[in-house]
Amino acid sequence: MQRKMETPEAKERYKIRSKTVERPFAHLKQNMHLTEFRTTGLQEVNTEFKLYTIRHNLKRIYNEISRKNN
Repeated sequence: MQRKMETPEAKERYKIRSKTVERPFAHLKQNMHLTEFRTTGLQEVNTEFKLYTIRHNLKRIYNEISRKNN
């Protein structure tokens, strides 16, 4: 895996991934303190995670609207 990650294609792909995928997860973990779920069971955890992502997206939309209005 290490050799595979050292290829130019993998480095370019990882750059894109770090901006699109890992940033929201890092935000959820660090800023929203989502280090463990409060519910048990796959369906309940899935619902809880969706609520966190909705909160994250609503905050991004609010910030974007606020930025455009100012």
